[in-house]
Amino acid sequence: MKKIKTMHKKKLIIIIITSILIILLMIFGIFEYIQYKNEKARLNLITDIKNSYSKYIVLKKDANIYNKKHEEIGHTNQKLFLEITKVKKKDVPFYQIKNTSYYVYYKDVAKTKTKEDNNLYPHYINLNKDVVTKTNAKLYYNTQLVLTLKNSMTLPIKFIDDDVYYVEYLNKIFALKNEDVVKVTDTATNTNPEADYISIINYNKIATTCESDDCVSLATIEEELNYLTSDGFYGINFKEYKNWLKSNIRLQPKAILLMTSTETDEVKQLNEKYQNIINIGNASDDIKFLDNNNKTTKDSNLTSLSRYNVKLNTKLDTFKKMVLGENVPIEVKKETNNQKIAVINYHFFYDATSEICNENICLDIQNFRQELDYLKANNYKTLTIEEFRAWMYNEIELPTNSVLLTIDDGALGTGTHNGNKLIPILEEYNMHATLFLITGWWDINNYRSPNLDIESHTYDMHNTGPCGKAQMICANHDELMNDLQKSISITNSTKAFCFPFYTFDDEAIQAVQESGFKLAFIGGSRKASRLDNKFKIPRYPVHKGTTLEQFINMVS
Repeated sequence: MKKIKTMHKKKLIIIIITSILIILLMIFGIFEYIQYKNEKARLNLITDIKNSYSKYIVLKKDANIYNKKHEEIGHTNQKLFLEITKVKKKDVPFYQIKNTSYYVYYKDVAKTKTKEDNNLYPHYINLNKDVVTKTNAKLYYNTQLVLTLKNSMTLPIKFIDDDVYYVEYLNKIFALKNEDVVKVTDTATNTNPEADYISIINYNKIATTCESDDCVSLATIEEELNYLTSDGFYGINFKEYKNWLKSNIRLQPKAILLMTSTETDEVKQLNEKYQNIINIGNASDDIKFLDNNNKTTKDSNLTSLSRYNVKLNTKLDTFKKMVLGENVPIEVKKETNNQKIAVINYHFFYDATSEICNENICLDIQNFRQELDYLKANNYKTLTIEEFRAWMYNEIELPTNSVLLTIDDGALGTGTHNGNKLIPILEEYNMHATLFLITGWWDINNYRSPNLDIESHTYDMHNTGPCGKAQMICANHDELMNDLQKSISITNSTKAFCFPFYTFDDEAIQAVQESGFKLAFIGGSRKASRLDNKFKIPRYPVHKGTTLEQFINMVS
């Protein structure tokens, strides 16, 4: 019995050991199988990642963008072209976006051989400002929502336009609206040299062949444009120029603005060949030019922008001086030295269909419109006061058909508070005038308009003085100086002054000169010339009874 029990015991042990071995073998087999499957899956993943890789990819709509920890930081609202690089670990299913610390999932991409050109601003330099975004800020491209950022981010600003920030992200430029901005901070990361001036060059007329002095031939402009492109100059448009003035854009050196008033076939031909390098017209009513053959800088004023004029006989060497920002002397012809310009003097404006004005110096706005219609139909240039000043000082030449419109006082119909007849009409016709305001009587802000310059008509001396004559004649030197300085502090200009009642004496003129004024106007009913005393410039007064024929005789 003992022997049988011993044998059974041995068999049981063998069975147990065998079972254990079988179980171990099964476990090992399962483990090996799992290892095999995992390795196969890893190899398949590597193959999939490799097969999905392309230097240029399209990230799908509703795909995510990840940080280094592969945490979601944003997602796409539209397809997005990107350039990527391979990750170091072949089995990591993420591609790194080139030159960034951001990643995309390999299944969210599609191969493409095309590289999307998002570098639309090759001559812009970063503003040295960063913007801090809100959570879930939205990034746009060509007005389409492209990306939504899950977290707040700090992004470098490329430029600003119409209260929209253009930021660099993923090697692209996106628009970020002001509503998604927390704050803007200054940085000092970009020390590249930038444009400190811009030459504005004007072509009055472009034609295949030219005879008149203000015309430039197609062949001449081709020569000039070839020089610009070969020497590294690049063209900008009016909007870019205005943003540069406002420091919303930093431009590389050698920026230039070329312009002409009319789009002829020759202009179209040049723009097709040279990528729209020539701007047409002024682009906006708030831009006014001063034809003094000089460059502009960031402290330039939109209402008196210096520009160069290229003419029939302008040599290439002279053109090169223009684009390099040098002051180019204006050629004054003998026949233009005796040019005379009419200065017209208005006072009050009213609508005779609904208003009454018993003063002789009132003018019905219907008559005013007729006069402006005549000026417009005959291509008259209505001058800014700065243009007239520069002409009087022989700094610029003006077209034959030029006229300076002036208004005295600031009373009935001239401001937004007292009838508002003058300014809307000037803006409608896009014509310019100068108001000589009695600055102590009315708020200067009632007369603000890009079409209206505001100069001094004294602070409070438009009265009869104690001597029975105009107050400027009765006042002593100190009283005159005190009044004029008060007025200057309001207009912030000493370009021009107008004597009340057209009345003056030597002491009044001396005070005006000492106060820094460059010009002073009186009456006289004749045209002004450069030979006139700059402090006794004559004007034609317009009255209620002035006919259109009389007005035409004044200006023509």
